[in-house]
Amino acid sequence: MTLQFFSTKTENASTYKQLIKKFEKQNPNITVKLSSPSNAATVLKTDLAKNSIPDVMGVGGDANFLQLEKAHVLKNLSGESYTKNVQPAYKKMITSLYSGNKLYAVPYATNASGVIYNKSLFAKAGISETPTTWNEFINDCKILKAKGITPIEFTFKDSWTTLAIFNQLSSNMISSTWINKRLDNKSTFLKTHKQVMAKYIDLFNYGQADYNGTSYNDGNAAFAKGKAAMMINGNFVIPEITGLNKKVNLGMFMFPVNNNKSQNKVTSGVDVAFAISNKTKHAQAAEKFVKFLMEEKNAKEYAKQQFAFSAIKGVSQDSSLVSGISPELTKGNVTNYPDHYYPSSFDMTKILTQTGVNAKSGMSETKNINQSLKNADKAFNSANVKE
Repeated sequence: MTLQFFSTKTENASTYKQLIKKFEKQNPNITVKLSSPSNAATVLKTDLAKNSIPDVMGVGGDANFLQLEKAHVLKNLSGESYTKNVQPAYKKMITSLYSGNKLYAVPYATNASGVIYNKSLFAKAGISETPTTWNEFINDCKILKAKGITPIEFTFKDSWTTLAIFNQLSSNMISSTWINKRLDNKSTFLKTHKQVMAKYIDLFNYGQADYNGTSYNDGNAAFAKGKAAMMINGNFVIPEITGLNKKVNLGMFMFPVNNNKSQNKVTSGVDVAFAISNKTKHAQAAEKFVKFLMEEKNAKEYAKQQFAFSAIKGVSQDSSLVSGISPELTKGNVTNYPDHYYPSSFDMTKILTQTGVNAKSGMSETKNINQSLKNADKAFNSANVKE
């Protein structure tokens, strides 16, 4: 028997192959064929058109998964035993993407955004503790700047990195229920996101001179060389930086967006969730394979190899590089990425990139805030077409 396993994430193929080999050894009558194409979204659309869905799918909590859910081709996994060990916060991130509480994909691996920092540069500036409030964070930026150290490395030439910052601000300042009002045209970015945009713009004061023209790769290279003290992005950036300089002394902490510590959460999302086709001819084998992947020892191996966090209770990311943030994920102090709920054709990164250009050109903060949010509403309205 051959089980088709489709992954929307190419980077984890090597880890899957190791786990598949282990599974096949335990189940000699089952062969698992892995497919992880770079054009996963296109392949899924083709599969849906052909009514030929893979038996098991590894998807993110994003538009690719929603495409499958809306096509009603996924099995309801709510009652499966292996879902009981999944953190409730991550289950909710999946079910909140659609109406109803049925679980059509079981969360497995997660990621987290925060502040990656150079411990050596913090020590050089005399900063002994990481900030836990917005005011402390800005004060540390001022201290670093006064010491001749660039506080934050921005990489806005690659526009997706703007959203890595805005998402954290928005998810910690705006209620998660707001998006429903916006989708129903009962609210706007302009009415609700002025403080979010003000903080986003304030951060530019502490970046390198060419923050709009620095690419992700160039920014990582500069950070690896100690050219800046912080980067605001996801845990996945850390291996990129340590790969360039193994001696760089890094850590990561939760972005302290609010001055009330209790209101701060880690912006985290479902990076991998497993779904099963409701039309598979190998339902028992598919269930066995997903259950195997969800086992604690296998989930821990995945997290270790992929430098990921886990949605499974009791499975922690043990790397000291993220020890400043991992306890928050373990206890479920997390909030989802706001853009996971945006219409698929709405490009907030385009708006945010222009905000940076406006600031650099000398536009006043008030005008920049209003113009950026009006543009966001206009683009959102165009994309918010009811299906």
